[in-house]
Amino acid sequence: MRRMLVALLLAIALFPPVQAAPLVADISTYRIAIDAGFTGMRLFIFGARNEPGEVAVVVRGPERTYTVRRKERVAGMWVNGAQMTFKSIPDFYTVAANRDMAFPATDALFRRLRIGEESLFAPPQNPKLAALFPEFSAAFLKYQQSRRLYGEKLPLSFMGETLFKTVVPFPDTIAPGDYTVEIYLISDGELTGMQVLPVKVEKSGLDALVAGMAHHYPALYGMTAVALALLAGWAATRLLEKV
Repeated sequence: MRRMLVALLLAIALFPPVQAAPLVADISTYRIAIDAGFTGMRLFIFGARNEPGEVAVVVRGPERTYTVRRKERVAGMWVNGAQMTFKSIPDFYTVAANRDMAFPATDALFRRLRIGEESLFAPPQNPKLAALFPEFSAAFLKYQQSRRLYGEKLPLSFMGETLFKTVVPFPDTIAPGDYTVEIYLISDGELTGMQVLPVKVEKSGLDALVAGMAHHYPALYGMTAVALALLAGWAATRLLEKV
């Protein structure tokens, strides 16, 4: 008995208890394969909070530069008029949160973490463009929502006081690239815990072969495309001759 007690005390002295992280989370998969039959999928996110606070989950796609143009009617024709460019905007974006968390764009923490759709945009310094900013940013959000790449805030549910879970749908319109799942623990307006998990979205099967050829061997891809087009035209002509 004494030996066991000594061994236990020695273990505590050499290996003191590790303090639990404020937030621990994981996801159902780290890779999403896209092929010709891809119809979308659901990503399960689950975890535990070891300290009090609200949990927010943000899923972002690869960042891109978008230019939004406004059509104007000139001399009876529709032409491109005023335009605005948004840089470093995620192609896919969705938020899940527990309770009725609001993400005002004026809040310094949410703007710094880019939580909430309004925090994704930086208003232009030019006064003339700044006046058009609300119209163009709203048009971009509407366009992304129509493609199911941006969505309304998703629910995040708790099982007890510690465990939480949420489900994020990925539509069939998602683009290949590097995605991130960001889990935040926020208490009294302060960030108290955070975890970032990567998700790789990539083409597979024949789609991956064609995309890889187009990217790495553009000349060969172009010649192959032309040859296939000529072959299809010849085959169609021969078929019509027999009819």
